[in-house]
Amino acid sequence: RRKNFSAACSMASRLALVCTPLNDENLQLAKQLSCEDIVYYNMDTMPFTVEDLTKVKEQVERWELKLSVVEGGPPMDKIVTGEEGAQQQLEQYKQCIRNMGKVGIPVLCYNFMHWGCRVGRTSYEVPIRGGALSSQFKMENFDNTIVEETDVEKMWKQFEWFINEVTPVAEEAGVFLAIHPDDPPVPRLKGLARIFNSVEGFQRLAKTCPSKHNGITFDISLFSLMSGKPSSVPSLIKMFADRIHFVHFRDVVGVPTDYTEVFHDQGDTDHFECFKALAETGFNGPLRPDHVPLMVGEEGHGTGFKAKGYFSGKASGYTMGGRHYACGYIRGMLQATKSFVPQKAN
Repeated sequence: RRKNFSAACSMASRLALVCTPLNDENLQLAKQLSCEDIVYYNMDTMPFTVEDLTKVKEQVERWELKLSVVEGGPPMDKIVTGEEGAQQQLEQYKQCIRNMGKVGIPVLCYNFMHWGCRVGRTSYEVPIRGGALSSQFKMENFDNTIVEETDVEKMWKQFEWFINEVTPVAEEAGVFLAIHPDDPPVPRLKGLARIFNSVEGFQRLAKTCPSKHNGITFDISLFSLMSGKPSSVPSLIKMFADRIHFVHFRDVVGVPTDYTEVFHDQGDTDHFECFKALAETGFNGPLRPDHVPLMVGEEGHGTGFKAKGYFSGKASGYTMGGRHYACGYIRGMLQATKSFVPQKAN
């Protein structure tokens, strides 16, 4: 059985949500949708101080919800490349982890993609079921103009330096680091190396730093694409069980170089078996719906509010309408697999 990373967590997964924007109306909606946890989301930065983090936490708690994740984290573009200013960013990163610990926010979700090209898509207006709009990545249509040629092993060296510096701080603060896979999970974009695009990359991560505080955000769709075999996802959940601190639930159809994001029930992955694996391994952390389609009547993020730091297009994946269906679907899966959750010892 996995160790409980938070005394406030039950023995089952906790339904979490990103609210875009993070306001009282969307927090009330989250509560109505049966969510238990809230994820603070900003791909560029985060509240740095104890005071600012506490303000966000208190806003969330007014709706009887728990602020359990900061997703995005402090700026780390120089950390990734090793350029001048990396040490200063590292010190700031450490202080943010300490401040999260003081406030009681247990998970920091981050990625290690080069900031010259992080999330890649070729369309944010692909029609799927009922005319809902979603995003797509097709390598053959991607503007893959070289911006810089970077070295894979140099990037690994930067990651190893980073993770071995910040993990002891996270251990002391009681914060669990949870790295997100590269999206799309391909070895290079625009000449820039990407190192977390394969199962082997995550195995190397675990060997690089053995602490359980060096963990993973398990994105179901991306691990499905990385494995090349959607049916293997439950076994990957079991393989990485002691490192999974956060789960992103979305799905796709296709392969790493050509895929479309779809409604949660339309993808290539067997979700019942995935939720069963999470239950059987005792995962008791936050699980949130990730990218959702743009629904009828929604303005979209080409002209409306965008999730901070997520520069995309109309169907950004971060509109609120699609989360209604997603939360209901996830709650149904959690109910269907709750009998597989290990029982607490008396």
